[in-house]
Amino acid sequence: MSDIKKTNLFLPNYFKIVGTALLIPGIIAVVLRFYYSIKPEFLNVKVFAVYSIYIDTKYFKVISNNISEEIVALLILTGLFFIALSQEIIENEDLVFIRLRSFILSVYFNFIFILISLFFVFGIAFIQVLMLNMVSLLVIYIIIFNIYLCRYKRTMSKDNET
Repeated sequence: MSDIKKTNLFLPNYFKIVGTALLIPGIIAVVLRFYYSIKPEFLNVKVFAVYSIYIDTKYFKVISNNISEEIVALLILTGLFFIALSQEIIENEDLVFIRLRSFILSVYFNFIFILISLFFVFGIAFIQVLMLNMVSLLVIYIIIFNIYLCRYKRTMSKDNET
């Protein structure tokens, strides 16, 4: 495990704050965009599309698009990414093992979620499930990691008391 200290792939701890600062407006924006169907006019812009299907199919064209969905996805995905991959204040080999275990479990849970969706969700609803799947792996990882982290801290505090 000593190689892990040599190759620290985690972001600095302050990225948790940056991630939270991106995630909160992202959640608010997703509610405004998808629950209240708010699409601000100023977000109608010309964008370069590699592939686009609305009424007709377009390849490598500049199209007009409301980029509210893209902004929402950027805020949420970047926020979750920063939260999931930022270091704890004290990062040690135990936490690296907890991270690995959490990641593997989140892949299992996410796979089961997709598998169940394949057999029980159809039509446009399946596309919504795929959109949810963009963030579900990171959300599940963050939840599992924090559960294990709380257990680890509780165990460490009990060990320090004795």
